[in-house]
Amino acid sequence: MGVIQDRAIARLADPVLLGALLEPRARFLIERTHELEYERIDSVAALRVRKVAAQWPVFPLDSRRGNWSQVVPSTALSDFSWEGETAEPVWVDVLAELEIDVVAEIDPGGLDSLVVKAVDAYDTLEEFRDQFRFLDLDAFMRSHGLVTVEDLRDSGEYLRTEVRLRRPPVFDPGHPANRRTVAVDAAVVVGAADDVAGALRAARLVAAAARDRPLSPGPFGVRVAPYALVAAFPAPVSLPPPAEPGLTREEIEGLLEGAGMAAVFLT
Repeated sequence: MGVIQDRAIARLADPVLLGALLEPRARFLIERTHELEYERIDSVAALRVRKVAAQWPVFPLDSRRGNWSQVVPSTALSDFSWEGETAEPVWVDVLAELEIDVVAEIDPGGLDSLVVKAVDAYDTLEEFRDQFRFLDLDAFMRSHGLVTVEDLRDSGEYLRTEVRLRRPPVFDPGHPANRRTVAVDAAVVVGAADDVAGALRAARLVAAAARDRPLSPGPFGVRVAPYALVAAFPAPVSLPPPAEPGLTREEIEGLLEGAGMAAVFLT
């Protein structure tokens, strides 16, 4: 790693500068590390960098499985497994613990009512069909060997369950209850604008090394990844123009975003 990358790491270790670079991408960082099934982010209020560590090692988890058997003096078979960290780490140039304040609409879930009724007042198949609009009655009768409405009635008792879901209140972005703080760890790798593929490979190695680590639950969504991946590109030095022009910022951002990573540029 050269002087340019070393200076970039030193600058990225500044929480104020790093926070300013990451704040425009705060929503993306959350979406890459959390599955939002019942939450919808309305807006991002703030991003804070709580802690920064330069050159952070990530040790991939390693596992070994096997079996042991014997035939004398008696037959026995045992399975064993071992899990631990590998000796060689994957290095994160800058690891940042973030707190992101968001305004979000959250479906509280729950039931408003649940009623179970016996269905016995029907004289025709059409009357029974009206009671169960989501049932393929013809297929049901064929699979049970039923032909007439009398066969249907004699085959058993039928229950109809009516479920009404709780309707969420009208969303008010200004209400304090709709403000949440989401913790995100950002793994930043420093790349070069003339070697975007190298930054992409480095970030993927970090993701692979951390893939099997346990994820602690949080109060917002479901965590699905330990790190939000970020590639940082220092300002290029003044050199004669290359024979082939490199990627533009927009092209780099699009390429990395498609790979699930955020791009930031130092000036």
